[in-house]
Amino acid sequence: MQRWHGTMLVIGVALFCVLFNIFLAKRLPLVEVLLLVIYVVGVFAIIIPLWILAPRASAHAVFTEFSNVGGWSTTGTAVMIGMSGTIASLAGFDCAVHMCK
Repeated sequence: MQRWHGTMLVIGVALFCVLFNIFLAKRLPLVEVLLLVIYVVGVFAIIIPLWILAPRASAHAVFTEFSNVGGWSTTGTAVMIGMSGTIASLAGFDCAVHMCK
């Protein structure tokens, strides 16, 4: 994929949005309902196979065994690196918005 392909994709999506809002705005509620149905069905289509096919472990193993497969010096460091995305999303000026979601 070339870099200009991404540019053309963005232009195409923007053009579609503009044309949809100009000519098909009356159909927007129908599209919103359709997208909601697709979203809900998609969530179940992903969660159910993961739930059925996932390997099982005991509660003791889940909550007391830690692994450091990233090569960090300690398990604590590995945990803090893994939590950095969550910490960053809750440390900004909009943390209250993230907390209320």
